[in-house]
Amino acid sequence: MTLLSNWHFMRILRAAVAIWTIFEFTRTGDWMIMAIGSLFALQAIFDVGCCGSSGCATNSKAPKQDFAAQEIEYEEVGVHRH
Repeated sequence: MTLLSNWHFMRILRAAVAIWTIFEFTRTGDWMIMAIGSLFALQAIFDVGCCGSSGCATNSKAPKQDFAAQEIEYEEVGVHRH
């Protein structure tokens, strides 16, 4: 089963925070804590973070730009004094 495989540090940490916040909800009855615990539980179950699954990953095969071959044009700006 996919839910039981590929557990890494961040996924375990999210599950631990979810369990702790849901326990705190049962102790205090604060619904905001339950909402935060539910968010962390969903992130741990589906293995997604704030950016989604690998949403923050960058494209490692981006084309390299040759900055030396680009011609730069400069425009002279005059200072006007009164």
